[in-house]
Amino acid sequence: MKIQKGNKILVVDDEPAIGKTLKEFLDLQGYTSSMVSSGSDAMDILEKDKNFTLVLLDIKMPGISGVTVLKHLKSLCSDIAVIMMSGHGSEALAVECMKDGADDYISKPFSFEDLQQRIERTLSHREERIEKMRLQQEKDDFILMLSHDMKNPLTAVIGSIDIIREGCLGTVNEEQEEYLQSAIDSCNEVVLMIDNLLDIKKFEAGKMQMNIRPCNINELISKVSKQFARPARHEGIDLSVDLEPLKTEIEVDKNSFIRVLGNLLGNALKFTPQGGRISISCHCITGKGILGIKIPDYAQVPSDFFKRDHFVKVVVSDTGNGIPANELECIFDRYTQFNRKTGRDLGGAGMGLAYCKLAIERFQGMIWAECKTGQGSEFVILLPVIKSSEAEAFAPVEV
Repeated sequence: MKIQKGNKILVVDDEPAIGKTLKEFLDLQGYTSSMVSSGSDAMDILEKDKNFTLVLLDIKMPGISGVTVLKHLKSLCSDIAVIMMSGHGSEALAVECMKDGADDYISKPFSFEDLQQRIERTLSHREERIEKMRLQQEKDDFILMLSHDMKNPLTAVIGSIDIIREGCLGTVNEEQEEYLQSAIDSCNEVVLMIDNLLDIKKFEAGKMQMNIRPCNINELISKVSKQFARPARHEGIDLSVDLEPLKTEIEVDKNSFIRVLGNLLGNALKFTPQGGRISISCHCITGKGILGIKIPDYAQVPSDFFKRDHFVKVVVSDTGNGIPANELECIFDRYTQFNRKTGRDLGGAGMGLAYCKLAIERFQGMIWAECKTGQGSEFVILLPVIKSSEAEAFAPVEV
């Protein structure tokens, strides 16, 4: 890729002679350059002028160092490329700067030929990175637009089929009603995929709005399990629910948590063969009891999680073929699908588990999978009980 010489470059070096020499060299090469001699001046000029494409940044300077300037730039998510300039003996620090987001580094003293090559290579990589980000944004925008446009006609289809199923347009026999209900279920599954995709994008953009408040977890689980009772019977699968009769509340967004459970039960239905079993259970455990639970390394532990006294453990298990151990860590990544053969055409977009992980982490909880190939799978959710109900977490409900 040919780099335009009009790129604007900032030289930051506390030695005026070096800074001046670099500026003169860059100007001769056709670049537009500026020079400052301190980290504070660099941060000021970069805040005011957003047209710089590259910074030649000295690592060690009095006051604000080049390392601090680099971290400030990256905290702003700036697309400015950075080449660190290191003196003799600071190469290790330069390598650390690369880990912090610098594009390259060059050790003093250096030749102008080497510097020119590094500048051209760095600017080329920057252009490629920006183009890749632009194409990714276009793809994301297209997916979001298409998803929005698909929901409206699907909702209309569901409504129309439901009118027929209820017999509003004429008598419907039992077999016809079964087929119509299957069509509604399939449409709802597509709507769920779209909702998962749209909300994952909101999570990633930091724009996901939730109404997090105390909720009775048994009520939420009972509601979702009833919704899946008919599809389970239709597939010849036994769905059981095991809930301790406890006065236990968790802080979640009610609709979001219901969708998490729906995603997990929906996956279990897909991957459990006819005649198999699915179970969902919920039990309370103490802070000491949680120490006996083996939590995988990939599960993200919220801060101060183990300082809580009471937790709820929700488990959704099935008797499908399980998930290979080497896939457990990545199944919560978006667009990731795993192969659990059941002889049915399963479909799916690999978005449901990604949504589950983002939502549960928003509720200050954890989620992971436990399974052995050929022996079914378990999806485990750990959530803290809200402090106002901790004293009642083990108190039986009066019946």
